[in-house]
Amino acid sequence: MESFKMVAASVGAAAAMFSAGASAQSPGVLLPISITNASGNVADMTKAADGNPNTIWNAGGGPTQWIDIDLGSERMFSILRMLPAQNPAGNTVHHVWGRNDAGQWFDFGEVAGYTQDNKWIEINNLAEIPVRTIILQTTSSPSWVAWREFQVFDGGELRESCFSNDYGRGWTIYSATGPAGQCGHTQGKFLYKFRDVSKQRSGTKILTCSTYELTDWKLIPNNDPGNPGGTPTGRCAAFQFGLLHTLVRY
Repeated sequence: MESFKMVAASVGAAAAMFSAGASAQSPGVLLPISITNASGNVADMTKAADGNPNTIWNAGGGPTQWIDIDLGSERMFSILRMLPAQNPAGNTVHHVWGRNDAGQWFDFGEVAGYTQDNKWIEINNLAEIPVRTIILQTTSSPSWVAWREFQVFDGGELRESCFSNDYGRGWTIYSATGPAGQCGHTQGKFLYKFRDVSKQRSGTKILTCSTYELTDWKLIPNNDPGNPGGTPTGRCAAFQFGLLHTLVRY
């Protein structure tokens, strides 16, 4: 595998780790995945994505180790679930990278905390960036690096338009900027980026410039008492009050 010292485009993804147990109100859409490479024991690497938590890929050594999760095509992912085979339990650090078909690398951040065998770890990705491969790199663990299973949830389709009302219920505007050259024929010359969030799993977090018609989502206020509805940001500058909201699906 290429050195992790390579230049990766950091996307500032807000990743969070939490235990399984999200509401079954919205199950989300699981992506079909396969394992295409690993830092060790490649003969058993497919066992980490065979749908059987009783089969295990074991790297055969301690950190640092990595494994490649292929999504089959470029997709945005919303949640990455990881089921470790870990003995002993203890504090671990896992870093998540992404790579697209053009070979560009993206840094989705890290998840750290106390983990144990056969207990799911979840990472909620907020970056609207399609990738073909997720690279999970374990940099710290008290045990050999081993995984029982992975699950990846689809983050929804991404589209662009020069008009803010092109998509209706189930779609949200996550970026509104301008002027944009391809939108020079419109009055505002703004480019709007949309995301389909209609099939997101309960517990999924999103960033959006608009909360309109997102009836199954709850606002997560920021820490600014003077602006509890969102955070001023350039990515929403061309929409309403220029606020970026964080929402969670319930």
